[in-house]
Amino acid sequence: MNTSHKVDVIVATDGPAPELDYQEPAEPIEQVDVTPDPHRRIIFLAETKQAGYDEARALGIEPVAVITPRSLDAARGIEADALMDSSTLAPEMRDQLLPHALPSIATTETD
Repeated sequence: MNTSHKVDVIVATDGPAPELDYQEPAEPIEQVDVTPDPHRRIIFLAETKQAGYDEARALGIEPVAVITPRSLDAARGIEADALMDSSTLAPEMRDQLLPHALPSIATTETD
């Protein structure tokens, strides 16, 4: 397979710079707090325990369990509010881990 390392360059001609038309928003922009709730119990699905804990902590989350293909019973007996996947987790592996995590999800009845 042949590859080319040539790059096409387009140089702008000397002319007036385009004017940017910036307008202030009519309503103030609402700011959202994106910090994770420290009281939320999250089970993390990952390829390895170390990678799962590292990625979760980088997101500001302290997971209650990390389920991997080698530790399918990591969440047994634990109640959790949510599941999160590793960003590198393959969809096939997620489908394999999900049945082991779902029994731990806490549910509530609404009146």
